[in-house]
Amino acid sequence: MTVIAHIVSSLPLPLQWGLALLIFGGGLLVFAVRRSALRIAGAVAAVFGAGGLIASWILSPALIVAAPYAVRIVSPAPGTAVGAPLTLTVCGVTASGGLKPATSAQYFLAVILDGVQAPTVDVWNIPVNLSAGRHTVEVELVSPSHQAFNPPATFTETITVVPGATPAGPGSC
Repeated sequence: MTVIAHIVSSLPLPLQWGLALLIFGGGLLVFAVRRSALRIAGAVAAVFGAGGLIASWILSPALIVAAPYAVRIVSPAPGTAVGAPLTLTVCGVTASGGLKPATSAQYFLAVILDGVQAPTVDVWNIPVNLSAGRHTVEVELVSPSHQAFNPPATFTETITVVPGATPAGPGSC
């Protein structure tokens, strides 16, 4: 159900709940009720719910539009050794090359640390506590419904955490 909520979260709330009720309520009728008329109605409801889900997924504007700007990790600087905990500063890079905060009410960041996605955030200064060693950090600009843009706006950097080094603080855009 979480996957469906993420996919249709850009839809109005009543429509989200309606699709969920059609899919799961219809499926429940198919498997729990013995009367054939109710089973057929449940199957039809589940199919319509799934069709609505697929249509909303295909027609979602977040899947077919380009990102408004590129993203870049500006702090810590590439190649520097830092201490933990640290704060990642992620900026948006405009077409003219200017920097701006990467997040807003319309744009969130998906953070992937060593191949594992951390919670999606709506802040551009992200506190991170990494263990000592080399780490791959990837950030991706996503919609508020956690959908990637097409083409995706991503940035990957390798960060080396050294015990006793100065932690990277928040930077500015």
